Amino acid sequence: MQNRGRRVALAALLALGWAGAAAAATADKAGDHRIRLVRSWSENPIVDGRAVPGRVEIWFDYTAGVAIHKVSANAKGPGGVDQVIGSKTYLPGVGQPRPAPEEIAEAMEIVRADKEVARVIAATNAVLDGGFQVFEPAGQPCGPGSRCLKIQLLTQDRVGFIRNVIVDLTRQAIVYRTYLPAEEGKGK
Repeated sequence: MQNRGRRVALAALLALGWAGAAAAATADKAGDHRIRLVRSWSENPIVDGRAVPGRVEIWFDYTAGVAIHKVSANAKGPGGVDQVIGSKTYLPGVGQPRPAPEEIAEAMEIVRADKEVARVIAATNAVLDGGFQVFEPAGQPCGPGSRCLKIQLLTQDRVGFIRNVIVDLTRQAIVYRTYLPAEEGKGK
């Protein structure tokens, strides 16, 4: 009976994983749902009492504003098909993965594309750095459901500070063009 319960639970998880993957794949084509693989690594999860080849993936769903942790296993060995055996959605702001290099690059591109900030970059010969996450309370631009990154504008030698710019990747927009360190946690 216990094995049957595990199989039913495993089948339900697999169905959810496949449905989520299929929805993400079709939504990406439609351009109305953004999801990105932030991090992944090989790991050997335990399936039916034995370690099998597998993989852990951390995704960020920008449309829903949540991170998703998926564990897949290949119980059939090399050449077999991976199956999702576990999935967890992190609450907004809790357990969020650190930004991937692609996310930081996207945030920097958004900063460079902004006319006002681009003028500051040109006038000061600023270099961009950072990519640190910013979390604010509900009702603020970087509140739950956002994916805000702080991009720093620094002098060319990286010794002088010019300003912080905050980008929300869920909106693909700048939410603060000037964000002073003394104001962090206050919302603006």
